[in-house]
Amino acid sequence: MTKKIDFHIHTIASVKDFEFVFSLDWLKKYIKITELDAIAITNHDLFDKENFDEISKNLDNVKVYPGIELTLDIGHVNVVFPIDCVDELSNFSDWLSKVHQTNRDRITCDQLCKELSCWDQGIYIFELGKSKGVKEIPDPLQEVVCVGGVPNQLRFNIAKKDDTSLIPCLFSDAHATDKDADGRNNIEELSGKQTYIQVDSCEFEDIKKCLQNRDKVSVNKENLQDVININGVNVSTGLNLVVGKRGTGKTYFLNQIKRWYSKEDYYEIKQFETAHADEYIEKQRKEQGLTAINLWQEKYKTEFSKIKNYLNADNEFENIENFLDDVKRFADEMAKSQSRQKYTLFKEVEFELSKTEFIEEALTNIKEVIAKDEIWKLLSNSIQKKNNFIEVYSELRDVYVEHRKNNEIRNRVNKIMLEVKSTVTARTGITKIQECSINKVIHRQQLEKKISYFLERIVQTTSLKKESLHGYQIQVNLVPYDSASQFQKEIGTKEAVNNDLMVAYKNKSFIDFLNNLKQKKFYNEANFAEYLVRKEVKLLDSEGIPASGGQAVGFALMLRLNEAKNKSIILIDEPESSLDNAYIKTELNTVLKKLSSNSMVVVITHNSTLGTLLEPDYLIITSKDNNGKYSVMSGEFSSSKIRDSINNIEEKSHDKFIEAMESGMDAYTKKGEIYGNLKK
Repeated sequence: MTKKIDFHIHTIASVKDFEFVFSLDWLKKYIKITELDAIAITNHDLFDKENFDEISKNLDNVKVYPGIELTLDIGHVNVVFPIDCVDELSNFSDWLSKVHQTNRDRITCDQLCKELSCWDQGIYIFELGKSKGVKEIPDPLQEVVCVGGVPNQLRFNIAKKDDTSLIPCLFSDAHATDKDADGRNNIEELSGKQTYIQVDSCEFEDIKKCLQNRDKVSVNKENLQDVININGVNVSTGLNLVVGKRGTGKTYFLNQIKRWYSKEDYYEIKQFETAHADEYIEKQRKEQGLTAINLWQEKYKTEFSKIKNYLNADNEFENIENFLDDVKRFADEMAKSQSRQKYTLFKEVEFELSKTEFIEEALTNIKEVIAKDEIWKLLSNSIQKKNNFIEVYSELRDVYVEHRKNNEIRNRVNKIMLEVKSTVTARTGITKIQECSINKVIHRQQLEKKISYFLERIVQTTSLKKESLHGYQIQVNLVPYDSASQFQKEIGTKEAVNNDLMVAYKNKSFIDFLNNLKQKKFYNEANFAEYLVRKEVKLLDSEGIPASGGQAVGFALMLRLNEAKNKSIILIDEPESSLDNAYIKTELNTVLKKLSSNSMVVVITHNSTLGTLLEPDYLIITSKDNNGKYSVMSGEFSSSKIRDSINNIEEKSHDKFIEAMESGMDAYTKKGEIYGNLKK
């Protein structure tokens, strides 16, 4: 839950304040408007018990704590105490007034500790960013809870981001009065000068523990994790830890959550799933490899398209050797007929047609640019520039039309020549030569050279991805095939491939390889890239060494958690299987905390390293009574209490937590003794 506090409110004027008259009505109004859950009365160098009792008696829905703003020799500090320190604080205030009567306006830390018996129970709020602020906390006060008082939200956020700074606490420094010469009673201006804390209750010890965690304080409620109720159990919207002896209902509790939400809302990692990770890792290998080869294929999209067109082309009449045989035969027959002078037409070759595809593509692109009005709106002198494009389009279109006309004429002449040749050969008995375009043959040979050069360049080991993921490395490579069996396994075929495919492949005779590949039953143009290289996905540890079985389990878990990051709820049942404690501490706990910033994370564990060092927002403890009935109690981890909100029961969490984590107090104590003996 979140609570809102203001731990610095003045109710009595001192010599260090402007004179004002206390107003209980103003204080009530201020608390109502700012929706405060707890306040502290901290007047300058004095504590008035009668004033404090009046306030406490008349404020029912807010916790009121005693305090004092002290002028120490090291600087200003506000100190807030539990309610049972009222009498000690009152006596200390009397002593302090006598000190001031001797014209001393400050005391030492040693005097504070000597004269105030409950000095070590307080929350010390040292001013940050002011001339009177404390530069260094002295030894006597380093044992107490210390936070940094800030005057505004900007200072608060600066201090919160600075790990070397005290945890910040924003307060109003208000004067509880109807009229104030200094304007420190303007509620509108004071709004936004309070601190939100992530805590279940406003009990002093809970607040005290909460203020020791930087992540649990904020100037905005939205920046803290709140609490929701699931079937009577309070659960944090952030990170939850579920513990309990075996058979006490931990999995039952997870099932309760699943019943409250749809499958689209949660991602579940079930018990023992991470211990049997081979299938999941293999699935990830395939997905990683498939993604990599798709990206590789997209990179060479244009080149692969030309190779596929080459394979799809009909080349039956473009075999130059067959053509030359026909020419020889034709020459012999012409010689025998003694009519070669009559039929010089046979010496003629067909006209070559002009290429127009690139002009068509250019015209299409220019036309698209001209048609997009939003482009021209972005440019200066757009009308003239657009007209220039139109002029280019018009001129290029004329060129295109001229090329088309010439191609049509040449095509007609070629057809006429073909018909005449056919007629002549029929009447003379001379065998007709097979059609063969020398230009096409030359073009095809040039294309084959380019294809061979291209494939020689890319069919080699290629590193496509190297990613670090929580102590692991993922390497994705594309590598050439080593053997026919390897090719068959990767492609998923039993068809023979050694003699016609792999021999050519290994000899880098890629044209033979492609033409033989086209004849295979398994050939599918969509899978073209996979016939050239195979996918290799390696899982390595942080030092680049292949991961062991236990490390692979950790890797699988991290992949699962990465997969879960966009879900509203993440349920994890005993993720510690096969993980060592060092990895749990440095990697797993870090990832779980990060996930909880955007999702509600619920973790079940029996591992003491995970359970104690995770430091969740909420602790949930399950148990089962003699009648087999489950009980679920929960509470802020920073607190020492857990609650059963259905039966309105509250207990200390310490013993039950140790029972679940360490098999009870005896085992916990025994472990401590063993560690102690090993240290000797």
